[in-house]
Amino acid sequence: MILKRALSLPVLFIFITSSLQAFLFSLTLPTLSYYISEKFSADAFSIGMFFILIALSGIVISQLMGNLSDKLTDRRPLITFGLFSGAISCYIFSEAHTYIVALLAGVTFFSISFSSISQIFAHAREYAEQSFNRKEIVMFNTSLRALSAFSWVGGPALGFILLNYFNFYSYYKLIALLYIACTALALFVLPAATISSSKVMTNAKPNALIAIAFIAFSLMFACNQAYIIALPLYVTQELGVDVSWSGWLMGTAAAIEIPIMLFAGWLGTRFAISSLVCIGAIAPIVLYLGFWQATELWILFPLQISNALMIGFIAGLGMTWFQDLMPNKTGAASALFWNTTNVGNILGAVI
Repeated sequence: MILKRALSLPVLFIFITSSLQAFLFSLTLPTLSYYISEKFSADAFSIGMFFILIALSGIVISQLMGNLSDKLTDRRPLITFGLFSGAISCYIFSEAHTYIVALLAGVTFFSISFSSISQIFAHAREYAEQSFNRKEIVMFNTSLRALSAFSWVGGPALGFILLNYFNFYSYYKLIALLYIACTALALFVLPAATISSSKVMTNAKPNALIAIAFIAFSLMFACNQAYIIALPLYVTQELGVDVSWSGWLMGTAAAIEIPIMLFAGWLGTRFAISSLVCIGAIAPIVLYLGFWQATELWILFPLQISNALMIGFIAGLGMTWFQDLMPNKTGAASALFWNTTNVGNILGAVI
């Protein structure tokens, strides 16, 4: 049934806008460290501070936008504003002559553009609640999340390929134009979804449970970020193989996490999401224990199944679970879920 309804134009426009937004972010974020290093001759500390400050401002702005969106009757203006902010940030990146200018663009406009990602998911949830039944909502949310993940499979690689043909000026100008096109898409074709102010409050969970969920997800994403940062060092220093194998390992996980994410969505229509989230939390324990004991490179490849299970179940179902915990605050819940990734990335880098 969800596949049949996915052929409708409103649903397709949601999928396209969300995927394009994620794709543009995947073209921008991975290239920024190279951009900061090469254009401004920045040292490691300056590069690290650039990303830490962007993450911190993103957390604050995202939560403020989420809380604000729940007070509005339509989230599309915030989504449009976020996408246009992405265009402004990329234009400034293309023109910036100093590190400080690029940093200011990053902690303001670029953080706003990142924060709007959670709002398009909140908007999609509102639309789904008005169009689908409960089982279809879970599968719709998971499919939307899977498409966003798919954008990251080829986005970063394409970004660096394009940088081989364009300089920073032309590259970020091109992304700015794409952001404007996505802004127009959100402004003119994204279907309306009225925010209901009269949702049933009895399903809302205690704040203590929401706080525990936030801490737990942040710690899981922190472990994942620490693993990603350490992986190139692990394969070279512990196993003595070429660093390129870390890319093959990450690619293997990315290739299998999307079908697992869709499978998790199918399971979410039949079992309690909280139980499935626990599976995603337990799975990486196998991954880390396996890496601890591994002596050969080939062992690491089947272990990527555990890594994909974590991403598929946690990232695929996590947002739906947070929205279920806070049924009267879909915007704040979506922002809170995305902020667990930001907090986890900061903690993972420190670890």
